[in-house]
Amino acid sequence: MGPSDRAGEPVRGCAAEDGSPTEPGGDRQRVPATAPGAGRTAGGAHHLPGGDVPAHAAGQRRSRTKGDGSMRPMLWALWTACVCVGVMVCAAPSPGAERDARNQVTGAAPVTRPVPQDKPEESPPIASALLPPYTVVPGLSGKITSIGDSTTTNLVARAATDFRLVYPQVKVQVTAGLAPVGLRALLEGRADIVPMSRPLTAAEIGDFQAKYGYPPTQIKVAADALAIFVEKSNPLPGLTLTQLDGIFSRTQRRGGKSIETWGAAGLTGRWADRPIRLYGYDPADGVNQVFRQQVLEGGEYRMSLRIELTGSAIVQDVAADPDGIGCASIFFAARRVRAVPLAGDDGRFYAPTAENVRTGTYPLSRFLYVCVNKPPDAPLKGPAAEFVRFLLSREGQQIVIAGGNMPLSVATAQQARRMME
Repeated sequence: MGPSDRAGEPVRGCAAEDGSPTEPGGDRQRVPATAPGAGRTAGGAHHLPGGDVPAHAAGQRRSRTKGDGSMRPMLWALWTACVCVGVMVCAAPSPGAERDARNQVTGAAPVTRPVPQDKPEESPPIASALLPPYTVVPGLSGKITSIGDSTTTNLVARAATDFRLVYPQVKVQVTAGLAPVGLRALLEGRADIVPMSRPLTAAEIGDFQAKYGYPPTQIKVAADALAIFVEKSNPLPGLTLTQLDGIFSRTQRRGGKSIETWGAAGLTGRWADRPIRLYGYDPADGVNQVFRQQVLEGGEYRMSLRIELTGSAIVQDVAADPDGIGCASIFFAARRVRAVPLAGDDGRFYAPTAENVRTGTYPLSRFLYVCVNKPPDAPLKGPAAEFVRFLLSREGQQIVIAGGNMPLSVATAQQARRMME
């Protein structure tokens, strides 16, 4: 479902023989957005794999083992070839975990009752044709080291696989951990990319600026929704942010009441007297910090919160506990849990779908980022720069969608590309 549950443990990467370094910025070869596989045409253009694979939105399940016609055998052949020449897969998720990670929540917007989890959206989104296709820098080689939080590292690891097919001479090492670990590595020159699921703090910016004289550059690469998960049989129809504060916080800064049973949350009958059990992230994790600011308004969590290192672990805990509730990225949605609709600013309830994130009606929307070391008077260069450009291209945003995350709008992607200049 996700990367390793242990901070600092490698997740997935790519390795190849080192070649002569080539800086980007030379002649580029345009990559067709719907190229069926990696390789070269007679004209020499590089083709990216999976360009014509249908996108899967949040709410849809994407299997790596079932194909869509002739496309799948070719992709598997490419995958096998990539492994043979040096793709390094570290602590890869189990088939069951990866399967669960692809099951997403769907629901019409707005909703006033629990949303079915296994019904796909009628029209899966695809990356906008207005996004630029990726163009290849011939002869690029070198190494990229990525260290960061688990949610965004999942995306980076998936993109690294396709990036390695385009650039077999670029070694990519991806390690999951906590964002502060990655930022320390960036500060010390041991990391090129730090995947993050929250904005940088003032202290983190200050530490970096004290050493380099300029702040780190944080670039948006995808959108996401923080989902509130309950076990599938739980009939809770929806929650307000004030109710969430009452459930997770011991300070109730939103002014609501303390909620410790499902009856206090609005359930009746056999659910009324059942206790609520809480599952969440480590305090240093980006999800924890975003949830604390947006929901608890900087308040304190209850001491009964059971802490896990990854979203997959939180979802597994909730799936095994009918009285459990937890917060994690919608990326980790699974068949045995249900995402509870949340009340928006208009008082109506919204599910964490791609459409509701795009329109801003779902209240716990956020961005996923990569953080890099870029001097203010020079563009980002080298293999790391090409990797970020790849993520922001039409093909890269299709990888975002296909893996269960949510794409950037065209305007946001354009703004992100300008930050690299």
